[in-house]
Amino acid sequence: MGYARSMAKWQSTVDLQTLQQRGQLVYKNPDGRHQLALFHHQGRCFAVDNRCPHEGYPLSQGTVDKDCILTCNWHNWKFTLEKGQNLYGGDGLRTYPVEVRDGTVWVDVQDPPREQVEQQVLAGLRNAVEDADHGWIARELARLQRAGIDPRVGVCQTLQDRLDRLEYGATHCLAATADWLALYAEFGEQGADLEDRLICLTEAIEHIADDSLRRPTYAFAEPSSDPFTPEQLAAAIEAEQADPAIAMVRRALADGMSYGELQPCLARAALGHYLGFGHGLIYVVKAGELVDTLGPRVAEPVAAAVVRYLAYATREDLIPEFRDYASYVGQLPPEFGPTLSPPNAERIVGAPLSTVLGWVCEQATNHRPEAIYDALVWALATNMLRFDTAHSMASRVKVANNVGWLDFTHGLTFANAVHTTCQTSPGLWGAGLLQLGCFVARNRRYLGDSQGERWRVKDVSAFFTEAVQQLLDHGMVRPIHACHLLKTTLAVRAELTELSPQAASRAVAALNRFLHEPIKQKHVRRNVHQALALVGR
Repeated sequence: MGYARSMAKWQSTVDLQTLQQRGQLVYKNPDGRHQLALFHHQGRCFAVDNRCPHEGYPLSQGTVDKDCILTCNWHNWKFTLEKGQNLYGGDGLRTYPVEVRDGTVWVDVQDPPREQVEQQVLAGLRNAVEDADHGWIARELARLQRAGIDPRVGVCQTLQDRLDRLEYGATHCLAATADWLALYAEFGEQGADLEDRLICLTEAIEHIADDSLRRPTYAFAEPSSDPFTPEQLAAAIEAEQADPAIAMVRRALADGMSYGELQPCLARAALGHYLGFGHGLIYVVKAGELVDTLGPRVAEPVAAAVVRYLAYATREDLIPEFRDYASYVGQLPPEFGPTLSPPNAERIVGAPLSTVLGWVCEQATNHRPEAIYDALVWALATNMLRFDTAHSMASRVKVANNVGWLDFTHGLTFANAVHTTCQTSPGLWGAGLLQLGCFVARNRRYLGDSQGERWRVKDVSAFFTEAVQQLLDHGMVRPIHACHLLKTTLAVRAELTELSPQAASRAVAALNRFLHEPIKQKHVRRNVHQALALVGR
């Protein structure tokens, strides 16, 4: 990884005779920043960083072959001594210009220009993302930070590079990236440790990399030649025509519309059906947060990925369990009632879908939507406190009974998206509340006794401080599981000031249980059991 230099900063190191006799040695610069491995090989002198870019083992104890290839003997990584190229495709090794003057070896330790460092490191980050290599991603982000470059440029590049590899549009990686960036900004305001901040960016990029790993490119449709209209976009998404819808959105952005101006259209499309387990609205909201954070340079790939998802997502209101949903949309009163206090939601916990949706329509005649929302959040949190986790551990069950923590927590993350959306698009409250009712009812078969008192939180502020620290060292193998810890935590925290004391207390207790109960990350026996049931023995 050689660098061109606009200004030299030559440092006297060792005498040439000593280096010739020993072949290789370590030189520690008095400035404390540079520890160099110096080599004399085939009549030439070389200088490289002494620490292997892989895990930091000393390259001064490596081996140099006849072709001037340096091998780190700990993990067999190999580099060219002249330019630092990694022969196995991993991180490159920094090399330094060397001159011999009057029998002394001089090394130019001048840092390269920032622009060159950024170009080099972002190229390395692309390679790290191709492998979804968490450690390598972290190292490249640390290099950006050390060079004084905002490491979020790595997130921007990764979003621009990888979102068109998601065949069916936005995934959890988009929502998780928005939340990790929110924590990154929050830590900056608090003057938090740099380590905590880079964890957020590393986790975000790894999730994007994991969701797009070794996927081909599914190119986004080119901008439409026709002017954008919300009606045409809604019709294209409803007809599941992803490419025309993407073309319209790209045309709108090219004409100067912001993602924020498009967001109400996308939110209406997301709530037009009980869509994809609520993911559609969550992605619409989180995409807006991403664009707000990173700027318009990511608006086009982010919006295109969201639109592709909206067109392809499962319309769950078309399957038997939720087929009556549409009839209840028509039963909502034209205006909500005036009552601000939340209605009692005890009778809808464990109730069938018809009872829950009927309850929503009934309460709408008397209560403000925010009050009904509060009661539904209370019910969703109660479900989490009553979840019989034996169902999540069971193996010999039918596919229809595959249930786990994520089936329960999604109600709260969707609730946060509904509340956020309806602050600016109040006409969507009706659909949002009915779909929250779908979440209340869908898991009723898996409820047991309440564990509310066991998980009640007394010091809410201390609880969230601990919860955020848990996110930074979650120990989950797959990004999807870490993502749900993150999304649920931030969703509940965001809603606390908007909820009644009863609903807030119940939501925090539910989150407390989720964060501390075991999560089975892989169902080996269940998968094989269900495969045999489908295919036959």
